[in-house]
Amino acid sequence: MKLDKVCAVVVTYNRKDLLIECLESLQKQTRPIQGIYLIDNASTDGTQELLLEKGYIKELPPNNLKEPWEKEFIINNFTDGNKIIFHYVRMHENTGGAGGFYEGVKRGYERGYDWLWLMDDDTIPTVKSLSELLEKAYELVG
Repeated sequence: MKLDKVCAVVVTYNRKDLLIECLESLQKQTRPIQGIYLIDNASTDGTQELLLEKGYIKELPPNNLKEPWEKEFIINNFTDGNKIIFHYVRMHENTGGAGGFYEGVKRGYERGYDWLWLMDDDTIPTVKSLSELLEKAYELVG
């Protein structure tokens, strides 16, 4: 049986410390994810610099964006060491939660992920959250 590709879509705005906790919890999932779409809604609190410092991204986006900027990086799952594709999208303006989720879902769908797991930057899922969610989802869809 093929392993479904799961991508977390995380929307953030000016909560860099909570964001790092969220990202670390995603990397600890017992049922590993294959991707993370981080939608940075034009944060002004140093989010992008902290992402660079922590190794989530390898370069900063250009200043004075006129449209969303996306770059793909590789991070590791802490549980099994497999790679996670980290899609960093820096928005040119704050589009709010709904706008950020729209952007992440659209991009994740276009990339062919089977499941999109949506959360804000202050969500800290337990290590079994994804496995339990998928177990219930599979029960519902057969």
